[in-house]
Amino acid sequence: MMDDLDRAQELEMESRNAAIANQIKKQGKTTLSHCQDCGDAIPLRRQKMGGVNRCVECQTYFEQAQRKFK
Repeated sequence: MMDDLDRAQELEMESRNAAIANQIKKQGKTTLSHCQDCGDAIPLRRQKMGGVNRCVECQTYFEQAQRKFK
């Protein structure tokens, strides 16, 4: 029988595994040097994450807009 701690641990592990899988998936995608929305340069540190095509500001705006449509 699962108690609350077991369930919390399971949820944490699922979340971590999803984040790792997502990062691995991003590594194979093209990374842009300039934001596809505003054209500003994307910092090298952000480019190294892989699969980046927007600056932080535009990515934040994009994610907020996506949440509104769900």
